[in-house]
Amino acid sequence: MPSSPSPYIGQLKNRGVIQLVGEERVKYLQGQVTTDIAKLTPSTMQLSCHCDFKGKMWSLCYTFDWKSSILLLPHQSVLASSLAELNKYGVFAKVDITDQSDNWIITGGTGTEFETAIKQVFTRLPENDGEVVSNDNGLVVLFNAPIPRYLVLQPKTAELTLDITGNGESDDWEAADIQAGLGDIRQSSSGEFVPQMLNLQYLNAIDFEKGCYMGQEVIARTKYLGRNKKAGFIVTCDAQLDSLEGKTLEFAVGDNWRPGGKILRSAVSHGQTWAFAVLANDTEQGAQFRLKSSPEVTLTTQALPYELQ
Repeated sequence: MPSSPSPYIGQLKNRGVIQLVGEERVKYLQGQVTTDIAKLTPSTMQLSCHCDFKGKMWSLCYTFDWKSSILLLPHQSVLASSLAELNKYGVFAKVDITDQSDNWIITGGTGTEFETAIKQVFTRLPENDGEVVSNDNGLVVLFNAPIPRYLVLQPKTAELTLDITGNGESDDWEAADIQAGLGDIRQSSSGEFVPQMLNLQYLNAIDFEKGCYMGQEVIARTKYLGRNKKAGFIVTCDAQLDSLEGKTLEFAVGDNWRPGGKILRSAVSHGQTWAFAVLANDTEQGAQFRLKSSPEVTLTTQALPYELQ
C-alpha cells in the first residue's frame, strides 16, 4: 500500500486544455465521448474517454463545464491528435474547438498550505469526491483517492491566483493517480485499448445508458458480451526507475517468458516505482512480471482500490 505522502504542490505540465465554445458544444461533444455531457454541470467533473469508431481510446480527459464552455484535459502527448479528431466533425456543428493549453495553469497538490491558498481564491473548498467549485478565477476539484487532493485550473488572465510556493514534483500527482487505480492514454498507447481495459467502467467514465457516440457499439458489446480479456493493474518495484511508459511486461511460463502486458504510466514515490499496466484480466494480486527491455527488473501486482467484476 502507498505510504502516507508528504504535502506537495506542483504544476501539472503534462496536461493540456482543449476548450469547446458555441451553442452546440454539449450536443456535439455528447456524440464524441463516453460520458453523458448533458449531465455535466459547473459543480461536477467527468472522466471522459474519446474513442475511434472501433472503441479504441484516443485520449482520456478530465471534463469540466466552465463559463459557457467545456474544458477537456488530456495528456499533452495526445492532445493534438484528439483535437484533430474532434475538429474533423466539429466543422458541421456550431462549436469552436481549440487548444488553450498556453492560456491555463494547472496545479495539483495536497496539504494545509494548498488548502489555505485555494480558499483565498475560491472562498471554499469542494467537500465531495469529484465536486467542483468555480468562479471567474478558474475552478478547483476534489479527488478523495488515495487521499484527499485538489486539482486547480486557472486562466492566466485570472485576477486572483494561488499564492503558493510549489514544492512538488510531477511524480507526486502521477503516483497518486496510479494508487487510485487510474490509467491514462499517452502517445505510446493511443488507439490500442477500449475503456474497459483500463477499468474505466468502475470510475464512472462510461455511461451505458446515453445515446450514440463514437465507438459505442464496440464498447457496449465488450460489456454485454463479456469479450474483454484485459484489465488494468497497479504494479510496483522496490527501486526508483525512470519512466516506464510504453514498456512491455513479460511473465514466466516454465523456463520461458511470454508477453504479459503494457505499462501506461509510472511514477516514483517514497523510493518505490508505481505503474499502471494493462494485463490479462485474470491476473492475481502478487503476480510477478519483468520488464522485457530490462529483464533484471521485477514488478509485482498490488491491490486495486476497487473490485474487478
